[in-house]
Amino acid sequence: MINKRSADFRFAKDILLQVSRTFALNINVLSGLLHQSVLLAYLFLRIADTIEDDQDLAGSEKEKILKYFASIFETPEVDLKRVDLFLSILPSSWISSEDPNHLLTRRIPVIIGLWNQLPLGNRKIIQKVIVEMSQGMAKFALKQEQQLAQGWFILKKTSDLDQYCYYVAGIVGKMLSQLFFIDSRFIDTQAFDDLKKWDVSFGLALQITNIIKDVREDATRKVCFIPEEICWRHGLKKSYDIFEADVNPDIRAAIMKELVDKAWSHLDEAIRYVMRLPRLDRRIRLFCLWPLFMAAENLALIGDGRIVFESEEKAKISRTTVKNIIKGTSLHFYSNSWIEKEYLRLHP
Repeated sequence: MINKRSADFRFAKDILLQVSRTFALNINVLSGLLHQSVLLAYLFLRIADTIEDDQDLAGSEKEKILKYFASIFETPEVDLKRVDLFLSILPSSWISSEDPNHLLTRRIPVIIGLWNQLPLGNRKIIQKVIVEMSQGMAKFALKQEQQLAQGWFILKKTSDLDQYCYYVAGIVGKMLSQLFFIDSRFIDTQAFDDLKKWDVSFGLALQITNIIKDVREDATRKVCFIPEEICWRHGLKKSYDIFEADVNPDIRAAIMKELVDKAWSHLDEAIRYVMRLPRLDRRIRLFCLWPLFMAAENLALIGDGRIVFESEEKAKISRTTVKNIIKGTSLHFYSNSWIEKEYLRLHP
């Protein structure tokens, strides 16, 4: 068990708040070893995400750095030489950068020190996900570079979107199920088998919702995650044609609705996932309920997707809505009937 009063653990908790207030909210509702495991897992995955998202790095550089990062976790006992090698190939601009994501990345030895204090079983679960995610991101980073050289990064098929979302979010759902199983005395093997049916959708629901919200923002860097096969069905030759000013708003709405419906479909399974969690595991249920209801509220706000293109501001729920989600779920986390009723209230 990690010493919760150590300076290193305080750094981990503080940096979490700086890199993501949203995830800090639900991670900090957890307690004990589960809290520590999920916190460190998130910070490592955030490092991979920071590399993958960097707009100044070439795809080949991203691939190289991500592969070095993945190599750190190829064995349960971390080889510190690999950590030093990873740090040595980071962009020089990150060394003095005030970006909290860069600070987290260059202080990875601190997080590794905490990681070494986790039980071996927890580390094995987490390291597998870190390696798989980093390698998947590396593959897409190289593909993105090759396509951007010709203009835009696009996904041709819905299966390409599924694969990308699996690497960046779906496998996190698998990791959570395993961590919940070894932590909770209320999750038996039958419940664990049921959770595994829907855990990937837990991550996919959140990721696809974020993709929908960020469609216009991604377009500013010539990236479009709307699969071309969806656009073809509605008469557009290229997926990025959706951003042309003369495109019929009804065509835009029809395309976006397919993506919105896909997100709702995964969210349906994610809600089933939560309702299969033991009612007595209050903290685990809240950890899952908060981001899922935030996603549901966002999808309800987005509707058929028109607002994404018609509003000058990014479509997102208010702080009041977030507070209401926390209040409502905190009172009714144990009630599957309340969860289902509240979810169906938002579902079109």
